[in-house]
Amino acid sequence: QSKSSRGSWKKSSHCKEPPGPKSEESAHFPFTGPIIAQITDYIYLGNLNAAYSGRALCTNGIDSIIDMSSLPNDHSLSIVPCTCGRGGFRHNWSRLRVDIQGFLHGNLHEIRQPCFLVINECIEALMEKGKRVLIHCRDGYSLGPTCVIQYLMVKHSMRLLAAYELVRARYPLKIQEGHQDLLVDLEMSLQPGGVNVACLKHSLSRKMAWS
Repeated sequence: QSKSSRGSWKKSSHCKEPPGPKSEESAHFPFTGPIIAQITDYIYLGNLNAAYSGRALCTNGIDSIIDMSSLPNDHSLSIVPCTCGRGGFRHNWSRLRVDIQGFLHGNLHEIRQPCFLVINECIEALMEKGKRVLIHCRDGYSLGPTCVIQYLMVKHSMRLLAAYELVRARYPLKIQEGHQDLLVDLEMSLQPGGVNVACLKHSLSRKMAWS
């Protein structure tokens, strides 16, 4: 169980995710190796391969990992060790696994679910200790970025498009429609009135070439 100065959180919480991307959508980001990028001083985004690459984690000074991949319990992954030999010690990274279950239906889009509250608390606690955290989902380009964007909106009072553009400038995005709905609903709750839903959805659907 992970702990912080603010208390403790469970290793597993639950949140809803829409169906995964179609194969033609996945082709937009055919990453086979670890992809990782720094979003803020302490927050990093990456894909599943980055989360299990000791070299990538070491190179970026990652201390902790928030895993939103929802891999089956019988699907175990082994970390590829870092060979830097720094100080002769074996690297170790704490992991908070957040299980994303089920699908989004109708008006059940709700960003203020326990899983996001837990993640935001975890990020805040790690930042207070000066720890760098990697947030990742399975494919790396929708749910993980959505989590970081909502964190910036909730904890740093950023508007949706400002938070989206900040992340988009640093990391490849392909936000799924269900996750777009989560972010738009959050924007409407934080900024009541004057929200152009169609415009926001259009902006969140843009693709970006990233290398």
